[in-house]
Amino acid sequence: MATGQELRKSLLNAKKTERVIFAITPELKEAATAQAEDRCVSLSAYINSLIADDVVAHAVGASAAPVAAKEAR
Repeated sequence: MATGQELRKSLLNAKKTERVIFAITPELKEAATAQAEDRCVSLSAYINSLIADDVVAHAVGASAAPVAAKEAR
């Protein structure tokens, strides 16, 4: 099974061929743009990173849950 870091790398380094369009408020766009600029990345890269981090957190959490349940017995 891939580690969280390996999964994150594969998600972020893969060729981007799909587009997702969604609506946000001007205030959220301004805040997200500021966060992206603070990290010296594009807004698109920042959003991709946030999504990848969430996917990894859930994947790692899901794989750890059966182990934790077994250890609790």
